[in-house]
Amino acid sequence: MADEEGTDRPRRLRGTVSQARIHRGAQVVTAGASAMVLGLGFRSIAAGSADRHRLPLLLALLAFALAGSVAAFRPERGRVPDLVKTMAAASAALAGTLVLAWFFVHTAVRANHWAGTPVTTQAAVDATLAAHPGPASTGSAPPLLIPTGVMLQSFEFLGANNVRVTGYVWQTYGPTLPDDVVRGVVFPEAIEDAYGAEEAYRARLAGGGELVGWYFHATFRQPFDYRQYPFDRQDVWVRLWHPNAERGVQLVPDFAAYRDPTPRSLPGIEEQFVYGGWEPEDAGFSYVLHRYTTTFGFDAGFADEGLPELYFNLGLKRAFLGPFVDQVLFAGAVALMLFLVLALTTSDQDLQDRFGLSTSGVLGATSGLLFAVILKHAQLRGGIGQEGVAYLEVLPFLFYLLIPLVALNAIVLASPWQVRFVEYRHNLLPKLLYWPLLLGLLLATTLAVLFT
Repeated sequence: MADEEGTDRPRRLRGTVSQARIHRGAQVVTAGASAMVLGLGFRSIAAGSADRHRLPLLLALLAFALAGSVAAFRPERGRVPDLVKTMAAASAALAGTLVLAWFFVHTAVRANHWAGTPVTTQAAVDATLAAHPGPASTGSAPPLLIPTGVMLQSFEFLGANNVRVTGYVWQTYGPTLPDDVVRGVVFPEAIEDAYGAEEAYRARLAGGGELVGWYFHATFRQPFDYRQYPFDRQDVWVRLWHPNAERGVQLVPDFAAYRDPTPRSLPGIEEQFVYGGWEPEDAGFSYVLHRYTTTFGFDAGFADEGLPELYFNLGLKRAFLGPFVDQVLFAGAVALMLFLVLALTTSDQDLQDRFGLSTSGVLGATSGLLFAVILKHAQLRGGIGQEGVAYLEVLPFLFYLLIPLVALNAIVLASPWQVRFVEYRHNLLPKLLYWPLLLGLLLATTLAVLFT
């Protein structure tokens, strides 16, 4: 008996030393992560709301919470209450980090997202045109500058790449402008009626010039990116040409026609604008350099650096709450039902008789959940309307992984195979790992898609 006790004592001692090392390591990681959280928090505040500065902060917060859970509840001792508390705390940490990541993404401020180069002052316009004069104005005659303004009244997304826009556009013509220069505007990206703007008003100006305004309603085909749906942000723009491009006509923003031309004040956007599930971020003008492979038949030559063309931009942020709540509530219900099925799956015959859930019952329940997820996924794909995969589709893809695993777990548990992972304490480990695995995969996908 003494020899057996003497043999067992070093094992217990080694186990105690290993537990102490794990506990000490968790404490060290917790302290280091807390210092990183403080440092990165101040850095994130100083740098603004850019996602690239907040990703290290999120990782530091997660490391602090996970290491703190291990240090506080001591799961290395192997006690079931300690394991349950640790997994519950880890799940809460993952869920909290996930919610914080969503908040960071929704409140982030985009920079330089308009088409081309933004121009918000007349000095910026002059600098852009001086840097890119174009072949039509390289001679002795300066370009003919025509101030142009835009007022948007409505927009509507018709599909993945089509948007319908209505509003007014006007131009002022100085008294020295030749009479043979056409009074008009062209929307080159309109699917049809690019030259179909209807004249709405015409007036003589005090200095001898002329003001002409047109009303337009056109459908534009533009590239939109829905990969971050429902946290996606889109830019709707109106590209403007003048019919006499061969005359060296250059459109410039009519800043004097706006009360406040700063982008955040939304110049050129009606106050009663109906956004239809979107939130406005900014609006204004920009120049995009286009290099053409043809002269369109005119004897004008080619511009090596491109021709500056005027754009009016509207930056939009999706009002994510509607589609987000719809999908997340459904996913939460499926995740909870799947966990209950897993929680009732056991190798204890007495508990099986009490629960009344056999292996065939587990397969039936998981099949029903899988069918519901497929239907919801199809509804989500129809609402997005794009060929690629959107961020929110990670929810059905996770269930495509977890639902078969829960069914496989029930089959292995009922089979004659002795798998220690599922046999330990009547299927305890899969139940403990369910929520950390689900939330961990969701958080990893969120950081990979929304922060890189």
